[in-house]
Amino acid sequence: MSDEDLYIGGPRDYDEQTDAFRFDLDDLIHRYIDEFDINTYVMVGALQEKIKELLEANDSEIEMDFEDDED
Repeated sequence: MSDEDLYIGGPRDYDEQTDAFRFDLDDLIHRYIDEFDINTYVMVGALQEKIKELLEANDSEIEMDFEDDED
């Protein structure tokens, strides 16, 4: 088995993963607009609730850069 056989396709770095998430989210939103009677305000409210859930669960990684600017 070569290294090529073990390759799993998909986004490799943080930026590609972020882009993939945003594209999937865009597709999901457009699907709901096209297929359901849900309006924009309901979608925004649901997204805000999910944001709150994610933040409360500490599922987000926040990198803080504390550099001293003492020049």
